[in-house]
Amino acid sequence: MRAFILIVLALTLCACSSTSKRAAVEAPPAAVMPSPESTPIQLTAPAAPKQIEVQEAVKRIFKDAAVVASDYNPSYLSGDFNGDGSQDLAVILKPVKLDLINQDLPPWLIRQPRHHRVNPTRLRIEKDETILAVIHGFGPNHWRDPEATQTFVLKDVVGNNLKVESPKDFVAANSGRKLPRPQGDLIGETVEGNAGYLYYAQATYSWYDPKTFDENQAAPGVFHKPRTMK
Repeated sequence: MRAFILIVLALTLCACSSTSKRAAVEAPPAAVMPSPESTPIQLTAPAAPKQIEVQEAVKRIFKDAAVVASDYNPSYLSGDFNGDGSQDLAVILKPVKLDLINQDLPPWLIRQPRHHRVNPTRLRIEKDETILAVIHGFGPNHWRDPEATQTFVLKDVVGNNLKVESPKDFVAANSGRKLPRPQGDLIGETVEGNAGYLYYAQATYSWYDPKTFDENQAAPGVFHKPRTMK
């Protein structure tokens, strides 16, 4: 009887061992969940300005004080001129109402980049004068945004062959010269027969003439040795 019990116990243990091994073999592998990948961010350049959009922006800022000058080609450009990552609009204007554009507390800053003055707040726009307005971009819609109101009105800088030039291209085109340090894109043009660049640095717009640049008279924010700009 005792021998019979031992035989039954041995058979039971073998059966349990065989079932355990089969379960281990047949068990499916643990599912491995792939780590979620970051959704790639697609950065698209802002669309080129259209005539109607430019007119709307000018109306938003200047009301009835000025209109887009139609006798220039191009009469407007877009670029990140103050280097804040938002697209700005530079547009050539004809004053319509001098009393409005020269109001005591205008919502824009009048500057004369080619002739820096100690007290620029006394600058006035003259009759039949052509000016360049730069509307700084704001928010996701850049210069098109209704909140984009920071504007510079620039005297004596309207010329021909206007084009936007990146800081990198500016340095390459003027290799070996003493250069200013623009904060963003530049506007290359020819004014009164002289080729130069309009650029933003140290909270204002300045003018760079490769032939007459004087480091001692330059506006704040210049460097005096050529170097590659970031």
